[in-house]
Amino acid sequence: MNILWVAPDVPFHKRYGGSSDISARIESMAKYGHKIHLVCFSKEPVDQHIHKDIEKICASVNIIQRPSAFLYILNPKRPYSAATRYSKVLPQLVDTIDKSFRIDVACLESIQVGEIVPILKKAGIPIVLRLHNIESQYFFEQGRCHKSLPLSLIYKWESMKLISYEKSIYAQSQKILCISCHEAEQLKSLYPDKYIKWLPTSIKFEAEANERGDSGPIIAFSGSMYLPNNIEAVTWFANKVFPQVLSSVPEAEFWIIGRGPSKEVKELGMRQNIRITGEVPNSHRLISEARVIIVPLFHGAGVKIKLLEAIGLGKLVVSTTQAIVGTPLKPDCHVLVADDPENFANLCIRALQEPTVFQDLKFRAKIYFETYHTMEAVGKKLLSELSCFESGENSHA
Repeated sequence: MNILWVAPDVPFHKRYGGSSDISARIESMAKYGHKIHLVCFSKEPVDQHIHKDIEKICASVNIIQRPSAFLYILNPKRPYSAATRYSKVLPQLVDTIDKSFRIDVACLESIQVGEIVPILKKAGIPIVLRLHNIESQYFFEQGRCHKSLPLSLIYKWESMKLISYEKSIYAQSQKILCISCHEAEQLKSLYPDKYIKWLPTSIKFEAEANERGDSGPIIAFSGSMYLPNNIEAVTWFANKVFPQVLSSVPEAEFWIIGRGPSKEVKELGMRQNIRITGEVPNSHRLISEARVIIVPLFHGAGVKIKLLEAIGLGKLVVSTTQAIVGTPLKPDCHVLVADDPENFANLCIRALQEPTVFQDLKFRAKIYFETYHTMEAVGKKLLSELSCFESGENSHA
């Protein structure tokens, strides 16, 4: 097949969150022999070496510069996240790619690239939408936990615009493949006539991720540290949980791993036994060194990839109830769960002091990961979903 793959950011460039999932699925489809024609967006110029590396996997690569005009936020109808992923070159670009390669299907990575949908519909190219989050819910949740009132209002304003925008994109998609099983069920109840399924996220680990292993009583959190829900998570743990942990395990350390730490997060690094790493070349290696991975999230949408990475690396995870929403993971079967500081601290303390007690739990979590989230497992499911668009079965004019 010739697949037009449209991504909101440059895959393979930085390994985080949804970008990792996109990269892994593109790589899987390329390994099956399908030709990937990538169209993606970037805020800054992309190094030619990165461009050439992507060309080793994709048959063609087009990276479009994103406008950064703040005024897009004021548009009463078009969401900022979608409006800044449009370019006047898109109609001609899609036409050229389709005429040159005869595109069988377009895979759209999130509502954020929805501005290309009318172009694809005009060309008669079927659309498969990969839903990383119900974006209107995601932005609303970010607004709820943001401490800055102006930014909170901006997030909620974006959420309101996305509600109607999402409906339009859903209606024009042949298939919707959700990263969250919870959101797949939610959308199916709202749109019973649409083809909506759960397609788990695909996780690819960096080479030598497990090389170092447990380096002592280390508790770690990983994520983009400028996002409000992640900031809320680490400050809650640092203020209300970690002091209790230190009283029982004085040598314990708390590592906050991730790009773009906010001022509030950086200030946590001034405290006893707290380390802020910032962006690192291989976050999986640092995660492998920790004994316990925490995911104390109280707001958000979709699926927490940091959680899946941890169990895939064989780590013991302590999370909140909200953090496992969207997955089939069960408390005390795959992960340890607590929602209040005292119980969360007690679980962390026991996990640090008696790690062997939880071997069975970690084993069950690893089996779950290998069943649903490896590149091979997700690749086979995605191939099955796209096979009906092979040339001749779903040709377009």
